[in-house]
Amino acid sequence: MENDVSCLDWASFKIVAAESLLRLRLMSVRAFDGARILLTEERWKHIVLRHPELENKLFLVLDVVANPDEVYVDQAGAFHALKRLHGEVSDYIVVVYCKENEEGYIRTAFYTSYRRKARRYRQFKKLKPS
Repeated sequence: MENDVSCLDWASFKIVAAESLLRLRLMSVRAFDGARILLTEERWKHIVLRHPELENKLFLVLDVVANPDEVYVDQAGAFHALKRLHGEVSDYIVVVYCKENEEGYIRTAFYTSYRRKARRYRQFKKLKPS
């Protein structure tokens, strides 16, 4: 379930990323609050494997982090950036990312409906209003 995503220790992520740097391609984007958020090739493959409808939506996923309509923080400290869609598969696209200080990484992304969004996000702390 997407909302059960918990943040890994950022120091552990840095070590794993440093060890794998030669085989990972990194993309980064600035979040709405200025934090640098990374998207690794491994994470992108994970997203596309679990959500094949996002296969050709890489730049949309990055845009959601940079220009979200709404941002929530869950109980584990993960950020959920949402963007309202028009004429797409679903009503919203959600990108979940974790950050510590001014850096972070994308965990997953998925589409969600208006009803699911209303149900899921009423319990989270809202950082950026729509």
